[in-house]
Amino acid sequence: MSSLMRETHPLTLKVMRLSRPTLASTRKFPLDSNNSVLAQAVQEAELNRPTQSGQIFSDLCLPNEMHPLDAFQLSEALVLPRAFGTMYLGETFSAHLCLCNESNLVVRDISVRAVMQTATQRLILFDSSSSSNSSNSKGAGQQEETPNILQAGQPLNLQVAHEIKELGVHMLGCTISYLSAQGEHRSLQKSFKFQVSNPLVVKTKINHLDNDVLLEIQVHNATQSTMVLERLRFEAASPFEADDLNSVGANVPVWCGSVGFMQPGDVRQYLYRLQPQQPSDQPSIEQERAIKYASALGKLDILWRSAFGSVGRLQTSQLLRKSPGMFLIEIEEALVHGKEKNTVLLEEPFVVRVRVRNVSERKMQLSSVLQTQKHPMVISCGAVQRSLGSMDVGETKELSIEYVSLAPGVQRIGAMVLSDSLSGYARDVGHLLDVFVT
Repeated sequence: MSSLMRETHPLTLKVMRLSRPTLASTRKFPLDSNNSVLAQAVQEAELNRPTQSGQIFSDLCLPNEMHPLDAFQLSEALVLPRAFGTMYLGETFSAHLCLCNESNLVVRDISVRAVMQTATQRLILFDSSSSSNSSNSKGAGQQEETPNILQAGQPLNLQVAHEIKELGVHMLGCTISYLSAQGEHRSLQKSFKFQVSNPLVVKTKINHLDNDVLLEIQVHNATQSTMVLERLRFEAASPFEADDLNSVGANVPVWCGSVGFMQPGDVRQYLYRLQPQQPSDQPSIEQERAIKYASALGKLDILWRSAFGSVGRLQTSQLLRKSPGMFLIEIEEALVHGKEKNTVLLEEPFVVRVRVRNVSERKMQLSSVLQTQKHPMVISCGAVQRSLGSMDVGETKELSIEYVSLAPGVQRIGAMVLSDSLSGYARDVGHLLDVFVT
């Protein structure tokens, strides 16, 4: 942090970020020989040293014969951060402001104002001249009423907090207004700048299964410390509802226990199935359009904890997809009549029934043309071109086609073109279904 003004004032202002400490690490060098008198004396002294709980190491039941202090590199001492560190999106920025009168005179009419400036907004974290502080200053109202007089050598301590909701540069601006001993109104201004980074990188992969959507989410730990994802919840947008597929057994999350810790650079994958709300056997055309053309899938709400339980919360913007759209002529169903699992016999005729629906906004005059050259191992019997007649909006008609298979195995059938003579619209159907020929 760098201050802006270098003017001489009787008051000095110091700002310190409040962050969690860390456990101090120690390096234990093993003794050369356990048989020496010195080695035995040192080990006996350490074993008989009481811990903070009052227990003696020699009285504890340890899983191995190795001395715990030789294997464990963390000590019982806490270390405060030596630098400002890195601020991440979703965390809470807390700062301690210390204002001290370092002159030999009394300073009166003191007013303190702390403002957080971002790229898009300016928030007042604390203002002693106002009767009520901003709700964004979480914790700012915990201190006592700010005195407006400071005696010689008297300090004034304040705390401000702000939940980080934007990336980029943030600036904490502090303005101290006071009346000097000479009766002059003066102002002390200091600014402290810091950068906010993204703690998590979220990537999505989308697959469509009829009206359902399979959403794969990858969460990457972009910080330099270990974190635990305490909660990861997907809030589906209308017209979908989410089915969480990240549990095994009796609703046991996949990422739990020791595997729930995310080291720097680790990636976690989550899977959700989005289904239309209030599914029905025969949804209306408007409902089908709303499902097919919906681009917003929902938001991801993530809650994590880092060192010493520091909490971070991040909610993504709407996860979007490229709308698959819908055909004006839908194939609702295609199956082999009278056969189970679409199994047919070699060189014996079988009938395929196809249900066709008009999902456009106008009346259609439909006809179908079979494309037998695309699948030569299964030939059609009868006319290649057929008329389905007039179809109103939402109307469904059934088309029966007879085929004969010339080769065993799994064969693909049903290549055709459905066209509307009124609007000129045509849909090329690559295949209807696969059959197993025995």
